[in-house]
Amino acid sequence: MLTERENMEICWNHEQPEWVPMINTAAQMIITPEVNDRPLFMSGKDHFGLEWELDPQHPELMTHVKPGAEMFDDITEWEDYIKFPDFKDKDWEAARQRTRAMWSKKDQLQGYYVGNMGAFERICAMMGHSNGLMAPYDDEDAYQAYVDAYADYRINLFGLLKEYLDIDFVMMHDDWGNQDNMFMSPEQWRQFYKEPERRMAKAAHDLGMHYMHHSCGYITPIVGDLVEIGVDSWHSVQPMNDLKTIKETYGDRLVFAGAVDAQVTDAPGATEEIIRAEVRRAIDTLGKGGGLMASSSVMFSVVPKVDGIIDDEGKKYGNYATLKFA
Repeated sequence: MLTERENMEICWNHEQPEWVPMINTAAQMIITPEVNDRPLFMSGKDHFGLEWELDPQHPELMTHVKPGAEMFDDITEWEDYIKFPDFKDKDWEAARQRTRAMWSKKDQLQGYYVGNMGAFERICAMMGHSNGLMAPYDDEDAYQAYVDAYADYRINLFGLLKEYLDIDFVMMHDDWGNQDNMFMSPEQWRQFYKEPERRMAKAAHDLGMHYMHHSCGYITPIVGDLVEIGVDSWHSVQPMNDLKTIKETYGDRLVFAGAVDAQVTDAPGATEEIIRAEVRRAIDTLGKGGGLMASSSVMFSVVPKVDGIIDDEGKKYGNYATLKFA
């Protein structure tokens, strides 16, 4: 009988696995306080000196930038404020031992690291969202230099993650889309982000890791670009995108991850049957022939018990021996 690790690897290889891998039960996210992009579930400063805080009314949510804590507003000054940490001076042996305990079922589960702030999200955090959106218009050369430096920083980190933690894939976050459109034009994305993203994907591959990119929202116009530059998997995959066409066009080259729409499962009043029906919709839409690793589109639901229902329905419904596709 296949392990979850083996079944997931079949999916990575664009073959039909025995069942739809559920990311939360087929893989172990490796928590690394040494390299977390921001404080998790606590207030405090990140490695860049930016201050984050919890919402006291909703402590289950991720931290947000403390209002008024933005550090600068002129992209030409980014090098004065953004000092990318090297991380080589961290206690990686301690991280290795912690990972070994956390990932005790390495022979059964895949392991992955989440970089939950990409270049776009980081600049919006440091400058404020409006200034971050305007930064590439204010000075193209300075903005490109920043994005290139961000990619270098991540690539350096990948090497340490592989050497000491021996993970199977990296999941990099940068939310380029909103409900109806992208935060930047596809042309602007290609100008500033495409080649740095290509370099990060290649670096992961050179180290023997798969490369997954998480982006919420509408990014249909650039999905073909992600495939072209070697991104193995797109996580989130919400239905405001043309998923049927994307699956038909790129399903043999791109692994779809997430896909269970949090706007359905986490909505007020969502019943267990609504949640289970949403899992079935995701599998019916994207699971044919393999190529789907399912979870909440936002990775982990903040609503109690939702992830358990998603994983349970995926396990029950996602058996390829009984699945029937229209």
